[in-house]
Order: sequence, then C-alpha cells, then structure tokens
Amino acid sequence: MGYTDCHGSRTDYGIHRRAAGAIDGVRAERDEQIAKHDEQIAKHGEQIGALTDLVGRLAQAEIRLVERMEKMESGQQEMRAAMARLFERMDRFIQGLEGDGHKRD
Repeated sequence: MGYTDCHGSRTDYGIHRRAAGAIDGVRAERDEQIAKHDEQIAKHGEQIGALTDLVGRLAQAEIRLVERMEKMESGQQEMRAAMARLFERMDRFIQGLEGDGHKRD
C-alpha cells in the first residue's frame, strides 16, 4: 500500500519498514561482534598482565642468579689465592725454609 509524502512523491511504507528491519538486524550483529571483540580485548589484557608479571619475576630471578654467581666467583678467587699461598708455604717448608729453620735430609 503506498502513500504520498509531503513532497508529493509516492513511497511504499512496507519497503521502508523492511529496510529499517534490515538495518536493525545489521546493527544487532555489529553490536554482538563488538561485544565479542571487547571480551577478547579484556582477555588479552589479562593475559598481557600475567605475562608482564612473569617477565618481571624472571628478571628478578636473573638478577639474583647473577649476584650469586658473582659471589661464587669471588669465593673461588679467594679460595685459589689461599690455595696458592698454602702451596707456596708447603714448598718452602719442604725445602727447609720454614719450620725450625733446619733442612732435613
């Protein structure tokens, strides 16, 4: 059923209603897709937060590991120096340069 609009043009009211329904359907689909994307973005945000936390923990663990390794290296250097002094002293003792001062045969 048609009617005449204010400009004298004949239009079909049913066509307009169907077009409006189609537009509403497209809007509903778009809104649904936007909601799904928003959920995905929120999930990704949580995942990024968890990964950021893990990277931070890993960095802290690496710092502690490096500190421990530096301590260990320092301790090993001290041990090597002490062992070298001990061997030098033992050599002098064996050669009779230390102890009671008498070389023993």
